[in-house]
Amino acid sequence: MSGRRALLLVGAAGVLVSAYMHCYLYFWGGYRGISIDRVAGIDISRSFALNAIAGLFIAELIVLSLRFDRLAIPGAVLGVAFAAGALGAYALARTSGLLGFTESGWSTEAVISKTAEVVAVLALGAYLAARAVGARASRATPVAAD
Repeated sequence: MSGRRALLLVGAAGVLVSAYMHCYLYFWGGYRGISIDRVAGIDISRSFALNAIAGLFIAELIVLSLRFDRLAIPGAVLGVAFAAGALGAYALARTSGLLGFTESGWSTEAVISKTAEVVAVLALGAYLAARAVGARASRATPVAAD
């Protein structure tokens, strides 16, 4: 297995673990009924459900990219955006609050999901960087003169 494929798999796993943790928190962790403020019909509760669904879709897209290379870059970009967005939302919830909700303390679920999101950003970011370097190198290959 190539290093790039390994990065995609690690990134997909990070996204999937994050999605699972949001699903777990929504259904069994008490986040299902939190509705303090809403923006466009989205509250904290629904954002956890949407995060779980989006993460599952993105992880599947990244895994499919192992067979269909044209999906790799969009999948990796979506994975980085998903994981970075989840990290940013958590940072907001721990500081100024997000949709009227403020998080305090560190639960096991928070540690697992934040670790998975950091892993996803690093792995998928490294994949995108490797693709960019590879593309640049192939364009810079000198043509032999006659």
